[in-house]
Parts: sequence; C-alpha cells; structure tokens
Amino acid sequence: MPNPERDWERKAELRALGHEEILQRIGPTDEPCELLSGGHANVNMRIGTGRVLRVYRRDTGTLRKEQALLGLGWKSFRVPAVLASGEDFLLLEYVPHAPLQGSTAHGEALGFALAEVHARRFSEAGLLGPTLDVVTPFHDVFAAFHDHLRSQLDALEPTLRSELYTPLSGFIERHAESLRAWAGGAVLLHGDFKACNLHDTEAGLPLILDWEFAYAGPALLDVGQLLRWAPPEPFVEAFATSYRAHGGHLPEDWRRQAEVFDLFNLVGLLARAAPGSKRAVDVRRRILTTLGGPDGD
Repeated sequence: MPNPERDWERKAELRALGHEEILQRIGPTDEPCELLSGGHANVNMRIGTGRVLRVYRRDTGTLRKEQALLGLGWKSFRVPAVLASGEDFLLLEYVPHAPLQGSTAHGEALGFALAEVHARRFSEAGLLGPTLDVVTPFHDVFAAFHDHLRSQLDALEPTLRSELYTPLSGFIERHAESLRAWAGGAVLLHGDFKACNLHDTEAGLPLILDWEFAYAGPALLDVGQLLRWAPPEPFVEAFATSYRAHGGHLPEDWRRQAEVFDLFNLVGLLARAAPGSKRAVDVRRRILTTLGGPDGD
C-alpha cells in the first residue's frame, strides 16, 4: 500500500516512557520494553512479546471511549484485547501483524471491515463519550467541519496560510451544497482509517488499531483517508465491491466525493506539521492535487 506517512514519524524524536513510569502502571516486570509509536497525545510501549502499554498523555477521556470500542466484539477484523486499564492507560494484547498489501484480497477484507464499522449509526453527528453516545453534537455537520477547516488554516505557518487560505476556503464554500448532500447519515467513523493503522494478521483478518479519533459523522471521511495515497486500482475496486456487498453505501462519483471530504483531515495534518518537514511537503501536495481535480480551479 502506498504510505508516505510511515516516513513522517521518527522514533528518535519521540519520548519513550521511563522504566519507573511503566512499573507504576503494570507492576514489576523484567521483560524488555520497546517504543512502538507515540506523540503528544499518547505513547505505545511493547512489553515483552505479548503486551502493549498505551498511555494517554493528553486526554484521558479518550481512553474510556477507545476501551469501549475495542470491546464491541467485531467479527470481520481484529482489535487488541484489553488486558487491564487504569486512570491514564490501557494494557493491550500485542497482535502479531504485517503490512497490508494493495491486493484484491486485502481490498475485499477492508471493504467488509469498514462496512461493519459503519453499520453502527447515530441520529446525529458529533463527538462520542465513554459509552459511545454522542455527547457533543454537530447540529450542522458541514458548518462544524467548515469551522474546523478555518481554524486549522489559521494555524498554518504564514507562507502556507497565504498560499492555501483563499483557494481552499473558496473551494469548500463552492462545494457547500454538495458536501451537505454527500454527507448522508451519521455513522461510526474510525477517524484515522489509513495504512498506518491497518494491518494483516496470521488469521487473515485485518487488524485495526488506534481508535482514539473515532466519532459519528459522514462515512466518506473514512473512505477518503483509505484512498488518500492512491492505492492500486484492483484494491480500490475490490474494496468498493465488498463494502457495498456488506451493507455500506457508496454514492455516484464516490471517489471524488471522498477525496473532497478528506480535505478536512488533510488541513489538520498540515497545521500540525513542522514547516519544511516531509509531512508538510506530502500533505501540501495532496491538498493541491485535490483542489486541481475535476471540480477544482
């Protein structure tokens, strides 16, 4: 699977948990500890061969939401089992995995998996609480996303803001009516449905990690993230066929619609990127490509 995002994170730049920080949460252990990933929001440490300590550094409220999502008993894909929890951590099963390929088989598997996720529907879009109810509704989902986009544009460094603010704001405003029509009903979104969080397992089922961003919203947001870096055509066709076969809905011209919806995610990624970094370069290019698509200027 094409995935430039794997090169964005450098482990040398991340802060691992100290030994005492680990012991405070899981008790005595002489197993080796390895930093897997993390940032300002959380950190993931592999403990020995079978456990992962996931510590929530910024928003411990997210912990209970993620714990609830991991416990829903998914059928078409794997998630790590929760072995223990505390005020700011989950101790998770480590599931052996390998990268997904841009193959027909993996496209079919992800179509089935995402259809199962999106089968959970809500009466309105919004942020989810620890019991997976909408606790912060988006009464007008487009207005909420548009406000988010403007705030992220304001957070860009001056050169990027000058380059992107007018064309991107204008593009979204011109597509306002279409975006509202495309949004459809609110479904459970994984919220970070991309190659970094999607893996293959020995059992042949996809492994879906990192549910911290899950919320209720338009299904095309997840689809746009999956297709962001142009996976192979056989993968895309197999994904769409399987997604529809298992109850998912893809409207006419769904690929372009998903690409436009992904702009809301991309601007947030760009706002948090270090100026001149590979992440900033890749995301800027992806945004400009989308703006120059069939409906762009």
